[in-house]
Formats: sequence, structure tokens, C-alpha cells
Amino acid sequence: MVQHAATITTAPILLMVLLALLMHDTIAFIPSHKLHSGLAPSPFQLLPSMRTGRALAAVAFGGKARKQAAAAAAANKRDRFDRTASAAVESEQPCILTIHGAQYNVTAWAKAHPAGDRILHKFHNKDASKAFEAATHSHRAYEMLEQFKISPDPAAAAAAAATTAVATVATAIPATSTAKTILRWRQKLFTKEDPRGFHKTMGIFVLLHFFFRYSQMYFSDPSCGLGMRMGKGPSIVPALCLVPHALLSLSSLIFHTVPKERIVGKPMIWQEYRIHNIAFGVRSVVTSLLAWLSIYKAHAPIWRRTAVWGSCVTVLTALVVADEGTRRLRVDSHESTTATMPYWEGCSLETQRRFKTFYAYSQFMATLACLHVGNPGYALAVLIPIQLASLLMTLVRKGLISARNYHYGYTASLVMPYFVGLRSMAVAPSWDMPVLFGLGWALYQLRRRGINKYALWAPVLFARATIGDSFINWAVW
Repeated sequence: MVQHAATITTAPILLMVLLALLMHDTIAFIPSHKLHSGLAPSPFQLLPSMRTGRALAAVAFGGKARKQAAAAAAANKRDRFDRTASAAVESEQPCILTIHGAQYNVTAWAKAHPAGDRILHKFHNKDASKAFEAATHSHRAYEMLEQFKISPDPAAAAAAAATTAVATVATAIPATSTAKTILRWRQKLFTKEDPRGFHKTMGIFVLLHFFFRYSQMYFSDPSCGLGMRMGKGPSIVPALCLVPHALLSLSSLIFHTVPKERIVGKPMIWQEYRIHNIAFGVRSVVTSLLAWLSIYKAHAPIWRRTAVWGSCVTVLTALVVADEGTRRLRVDSHESTTATMPYWEGCSLETQRRFKTFYAYSQFMATLACLHVGNPGYALAVLIPIQLASLLMTLVRKGLISARNYHYGYTASLVMPYFVGLRSMAVAPSWDMPVLFGLGWALYQLRRRGINKYALWAPVLFARATIGDSFINWAVW
């Protein structure tokens, strides 16, 4: 009956999506402040706005006005994900540092500095020797520094001569030395900001836990021990193993050297992204625990309602927290966490567009997975790209992997949950996953056309909380 009901509802859902897409050209002219404030007109008022009228008048009266109208129309139809990262590495303000008695003008490269340009400007026209050495820069960093050398500072040159000699010897690490390479990795990964190794310990546990749970989802139990465990009954131990995932995300706040501004040229973690990562990481943990709780309590009505409504509130809270983080921390309003992610040098715009499409679509699918509240493994499965992205960005920042490695690794982690969904269909056949795939694509298409995210998610959350269980095969888990 559940599967039959899901089949019946698929057609109306797709029809509604098609209608929304056909109405887009009209919806696009609604002023954004009305969408955000809930003042959008009714379907009977969805007529071309004043902007449309001005555009038509401009075309009629020709010349300069026609060009302005064409530009306005192009702006309205622009894909919000069709943006590229800034390539300007030069700082607007001069940045000249003194290191070991020599002066370096790093203005032309400041925005590409892995720790951000603000830390460099902090030492403008000052001696940055101690800070430079404390950062344990690589031999490559010393070689790059020489490219910006402008002149020695006579007053400090003599006093710094001995220090410079020692620093040069200490950092001249042969590329073929395995021992030195291991030492460099250790220095890069184990920092003073995590002296007790708590964040690293959580990270190691999380990686091992992902490996174990994914092996279950792929080869034995699709609910990765959080469901009925193939007839063995629910257990509290798998649920407790989710706690370190939340602690890993939250403990990232101990790192105070994460820059506020986005680094130009390479995908490196910055403060806005970190808040997003925490919000969506904790979201996956909480919704997975709520789905487990419903199973653990034998789907008793009160616990089932708690799990469903709690998951909806959790998803909405994550969106609000992420937006608040953006409001407080975003430096450049042109940027977007997904659309303006830097790629490797030589990566074509078409290749970037394909990556962005898959990234954005997968983000919608991750949210829908957290709203399923059936198989607890879905919410856990979509957590791996969230937490792995931070690790990959850190490795890029430390110079241990390239931008290309980051995008390939992140893409691979995004693909993994799809196989979990497909295998779940094989073990417990239902229409859940096909409907989720279609709904995720529809939401992505509407969002890329500029529809407000809350206008998209509000009806989805309301429908999931009120009638969603009537159409989802949740009891099988």
C-alpha cells in the first residue's frame, strides 16, 4: 500500500515541478525583497513586473535603452551557480614585510597567502621574522619569499645575519629525504592550536568509523547498524559512535588561524565555510540519531512524531545558522561557498560548470536524505563529504595536496552516498529513492534560477512533517 501510494503521488509532484519551471520566467521578475519577506504576489498576480515593462519600453525606443534592457534581461536569467572564483591575488593595500633583515613586497601575492592577507597586513612595515618562523614554513615558502625581496634593511641586517643562516640550513630539506618528508607532514598536521590532539583523535576515529559503516552499507546492512541490523534488533552502541562526528565538527572552532577572507586560487578553508560545515555536519548527526531513536522505540507514535518533527526543525535550524554565519563572516557579497570555489589552473569553465552542478545537486540530496527519517544510514552517508571536505581543504592549505586533488577527492565522497541509496532500493524495494532523486533535481533547478531557498524548503518541510510518513517506506528499517 505504501509503495502504491508513493507511485500515485509521483505524478502530481512532477506536474507541480513542471508548472513551477514553466512559471519561472514570470517569477524571476518578483523583487527579491518580497520573496524574502513573504510578500510575493498570488498566482493570479504573477504578471510581468515594472521591470519587464521598462525593458519592453526600452526596446521600443531603441539605442542605449535597448542595451540596458538586454543587460537587465540577461541578469534576470543568470544562473546563480554560474559564477567563477576571483583570480585577483594582488592586495588593494600595500604590504611590505621585514624578515631576517630583508624587506619583501608581497602586495602582488597577498590574497593567495594560505592564512589570508589580513595576517600579512598586520605586519606591514614591521618585523615579521618571529611570526614567519613560528608558522614552520616549508622550503618552498622560503624560495617563494625570495621572489618578493626588494632590499635589505641596514639597521636589522647585521643582527639577523646569524638567524638567517640558521633558518636557511634548517629549512633546506632535500626533496628525496623520506624522513624529512614525514617530519614535515607531522609539523603541518599537528599544530600548537590542538596541543592535546583532541581534534586529531576525533578525526582519526571518524575516518575509521566511516570506513566501517560504509562497508556495512555496501555489503551487509544498508542501515549501517542503526536500524534493525538485518533482524538482530536496534542497538545503542552505533548511535553512541555518532557523537565523535559532532565533536569533530564543533572542535574545529579551536583553530584561530583560519582566515575570515577566502583565499584566492586554491580551495582552502575559511571562517564562513567552517560555520557551514559545522551546521550541516551536526544536522546529519542529529537527524541520523532521531531516525535511530524512532527505530529503537519501535516506532511508537509519540517517538515517531518526535523524530519527524525534530528532523524538520533540525534541517531548518541548519539553514538559518549557515545564513547567519554568511551574514556575519562573508567578506565579498559576490562570493558563494559552492559557485565561486577555486579550481586548478587550466580547468575549463565547462569542467567547472559540471563540478558545480553535481556539487549543488548533491547538497539538495543531502538535505532530503536528512528528512527521510527512515533509514538512519542516509543521514550518516551524506556526512562523509561534509567532514572530508574540511580535511581536504586543510591539506591544500598545508601544501600537501593540490586543488585538483581536492576536487577529485570531494567528488568521490559525494558519489558514495548515491550507491548507499541504490543498494537500499535493492534490499528494500520502494519508490523512496526515485522520488527523492527527482525532487532534488527539481529543487536544484528552481534554486539556480534564483528562487529563495526558504520559499523552496518551507513547503517541503511542512509536507514532510504532516503527511510525509504516508508516502515513505520507513517502517522497513
